[in-house]
Amino acid sequence: MSYSFSMHGPNIVKIIKAIDLMARPEGATIEDLKKALDISRRSVFRLFDTLAELNFPIDDDRNVGDGHAKHYMLADSYVSKLPNLSLPNVSLTPRESFLLYFLLQRDSVFTDSSVESDITALKDKLSWLLPSSTQRASTGSRLDSFFATSPSAMKSYAGKEPLMDILLDALEQLHECQIVYRSLSHATTKTYVVHPLKLLEHKGGLYLFIRIPKHDVIRLIAVDRVQSAKLLPSTFIYPSEFDPDALLESAFDLTFDDPITAVIRFSPKDAPYVQERRYSADQSIVSHPDGSITLTLTTSGSADLLRWLLSFGSGAEILSPPALRSLARTELESALSHYEATL
Repeated sequence: MSYSFSMHGPNIVKIIKAIDLMARPEGATIEDLKKALDISRRSVFRLFDTLAELNFPIDDDRNVGDGHAKHYMLADSYVSKLPNLSLPNVSLTPRESFLLYFLLQRDSVFTDSSVESDITALKDKLSWLLPSSTQRASTGSRLDSFFATSPSAMKSYAGKEPLMDILLDALEQLHECQIVYRSLSHATTKTYVVHPLKLLEHKGGLYLFIRIPKHDVIRLIAVDRVQSAKLLPSTFIYPSEFDPDALLESAFDLTFDDPITAVIRFSPKDAPYVQERRYSADQSIVSHPDGSITLTLTTSGSADLLRWLLSFGSGAEILSPPALRSLARTELESALSHYEATL
């Protein structure tokens, strides 16, 4: 049987809470139900339809409580037959949901396995435990509007709890933030007004997609380099064109404004490891008779790509572009010079 009130995972919990409220001597007003169940006025009336289909007799009266708002209550004869339906408050705070969802995001090891679908279902159920204000029509589930996914190994954020609370509030309520940020690449500390858009966990660290309205640009910053943050009263409109998943797919690591197409030959020893993973959406692999392979990929972040290729030592040879091959040669020659001197 399909009922008109549909709220996904916590459906039955909301129904029981509504029954509990209306079973009180004074019943419950529309506003009581909206606030207690965190639903809209329209959803309250859909809830009434569902309760009617479930044969719960509901009366309404303006002569109880404050005398102005209509109070909805269950018939006295029916209330006496009900068990004690009072429920403990098991809803999660945004911070609690964030922590649990953060742990579930570390699921890349289960990709393409049967466990992956179970984790996806669990994350979807968990997302409905957040306040409804966090849901954005353009971004899917509520917690998915906070997070982008990436493989991880945890980094310590002890002492950052107040900062995380501010960033979570900003993400949930679409509030502007003033942040003080320390840039490693420029060795400077600057203050910005930003629009927090999405949290990302990557290789043990938390990163935050932000829009800097002053320059109308989207940047990715490391949360551990945010020295302080202040929640501003002004709000912003979430950019509908922002697609973090597409950005992440196009980047080799976390660099998005440095596109590059590269061709690399890997030795027979390293080829099996390279073939186990996908490094770009349009990559291609050619296998050779000796067991080696040639990988062609288009990605973003030449410095990130170079660091990865150098980690293979003699097992990887950059065939193109010439500029990247030259950079690799310079790096290898510099490294070799450290070992030419006698200790």
